[in-house]
Amino acid sequence: MNTLHAETCDLTLGIACLAIGIAFIGLHAVRDGRSAGSNWSLAAICQGLAWILAGLDGAMPAALSLVLPNVLASANAALLLRGAASYMQAPPARLLRPQAWLAFLMLAALLYARTSHAGESVHVALGAMIRIPLLMAAIVLIARHAPHNGRAILCILLGIDAAWTLFGAVAGLGSFAPVVELLRGALTILVIAAQFRIESDNARASLQAVAEALEVESQQLEKTIDDRNRELHEIATTDYLTGIANRRQFLARTEMELERSRRYGHKLSLLMIDIDHFKSINDNFGHPTGDRAIIAIGRHCATACRRSDLAARLGGEEFAILLPSTGMNEAQIVAERLRAGTEALQVQHEGQAVPLKLSIGIACMEAEDTGPDTLLARADQALYAAKNAGRDCVRYA
Repeated sequence: MNTLHAETCDLTLGIACLAIGIAFIGLHAVRDGRSAGSNWSLAAICQGLAWILAGLDGAMPAALSLVLPNVLASANAALLLRGAASYMQAPPARLLRPQAWLAFLMLAALLYARTSHAGESVHVALGAMIRIPLLMAAIVLIARHAPHNGRAILCILLGIDAAWTLFGAVAGLGSFAPVVELLRGALTILVIAAQFRIESDNARASLQAVAEALEVESQQLEKTIDDRNRELHEIATTDYLTGIANRRQFLARTEMELERSRRYGHKLSLLMIDIDHFKSINDNFGHPTGDRAIIAIGRHCATACRRSDLAARLGGEEFAILLPSTGMNEAQIVAERLRAGTEALQVQHEGQAVPLKLSIGIACMEAEDTGPDTLLARADQALYAAKNAGRDCVRYA
């Protein structure tokens, strides 16, 4: 009949716990001893070394085979408590300070050395006196501070470990030692497995939270980029003072409309507009009033446009309106309405009305117009003709 030897159990359990503890440290992201997982991995390593040394009883000096395994078992309980304390938001410094635990283990080593010649029952009782309070303190901390997932199973496992330790000290388990050691080994492995589950769940939840935060940040970044692109587009295509199109936008749109009009045989007209005696406005009323006059004329030109038309400020007091699908007769009507409506604009300086009048030149697309330059040049010639005719009038090329 096969017999289950205590030394064989100790060696088997020791190697298993040592391998599991090392593997968990390798998988664990935090190895600075400040998390439950890192502390409990070290606890498993200490327990594994204790069982290996106990399994080598007789092959080593008495100090190593009796004192060191018991000290390592005490270190196992101390590390379990230290890991439980790491769940606290602000754990007391004395629970995490390694110097205090090293002093505790040195005291335990001294006690075991002083009782090295006593019987096994004394060693078991001394181990229970050291281990049980540490396990109970760990259970209290886990019950209060550990995450909900796995909290109950950890408390149960450590409670069983404390109960087995007490039972072994009180009743004595000499003939059942191999079975007891196997059960304790299973408990140690289950504690590590439960902690691995807790930290895996927490890591998954943290990764999901990070992914959601990155998604929100990405959406915000995309919105910011879109907003900045719109702002840049407005800066590049809009006159800063009047809010209507600038010269660049007007030339690009004119070139596009010329191409479209040639392709489909549509008419196209262009109005060149200038504020009469604008220098006198600046000289007599000041440049801020001149700016208000430019703004008023810009808005006036924009309101005179259809959805397909484009009003622009070309520079200074000079404006233009592009009229797609519009011939000379319709362009003249628009120009006269624009000129006549200028008298109703309300621009004042210190209660005094500022007179605003417009000179307008009209040009229509011709066959030789291959780009905006020739169309603009004819409209500009018509504008000068209006100025030479006494201003405040409309002329066409």
